[in-house]
Amino acid sequence: MSLDEVKQKVMLDLFASPGTLLPIVTGISSLLLSWAVGGDPTANAIGIIGVFGGIGHFTSRVVLGLESMTQKAYDAIRQREEDQRNEALDRLEQQLTADRDQRTENCLRNLRHVHAEFHRNCQANRLNIKHPQLISQVEEIFQASVSQLQRSLELYQLSERLTGATRASCLAEREQVITEVLQTRDHLNTTVQQFQAFALKRDDTDLSRLRNELDETLHVAQRTQQRMSEIGHRQPDYNPSEFQ
Repeated sequence: MSLDEVKQKVMLDLFASPGTLLPIVTGISSLLLSWAVGGDPTANAIGIIGVFGGIGHFTSRVVLGLESMTQKAYDAIRQREEDQRNEALDRLEQQLTADRDQRTENCLRNLRHVHAEFHRNCQANRLNIKHPQLISQVEEIFQASVSQLQRSLELYQLSERLTGATRASCLAEREQVITEVLQTRDHLNTTVQQFQAFALKRDDTDLSRLRNELDETLHVAQRTQQRMSEIGHRQPDYNPSEFQ
């Protein structure tokens, strides 16, 4: 989510508000009607009242309700992004059933549960304000883990089109990816539970240690992603057209 998106949403809500838009449109229409008939005092009065009434409503909302509107815009955009992400995760979970390996789909379910509970607890206890860096680390690890599960599915789909030593190599790489993401999930789960306990107790020493542990977990996930990226760009030792 960008600051520009929030600003655009706030401005749209301000200008598109019925209390702002309708009086101004009515006022302008009345003024145009008055002009068309050569000047009508009543239409002029209605037009001026409408335009200034809409501007007054707009100004009062800016002065008195801007903070509330900004928060609502932020929440609406965040909810939209959350819905889109959940739809993508639902699709991935459904796709992972195709690899006939329950570890991958169970891992994704576990990760989603830990991630959702973590954010619910953070919001309930306002931890997202007090510990933004640590929460950002959890988010990055979650996204990296999802990417690893996506890669494991791609490797499985590729292995289905291969034979012999090439297929064995592909499956071995997939197994390594799954092993690493399972370890990341377990470490993340443990660290999140400890974080929530330490944060409520305001134990800064242990929280500092957890930040370091999350840093290391994130580095492991990033190294896995880098290795997967290198594999993805490596020249294959077979002709892809043979498997179309």
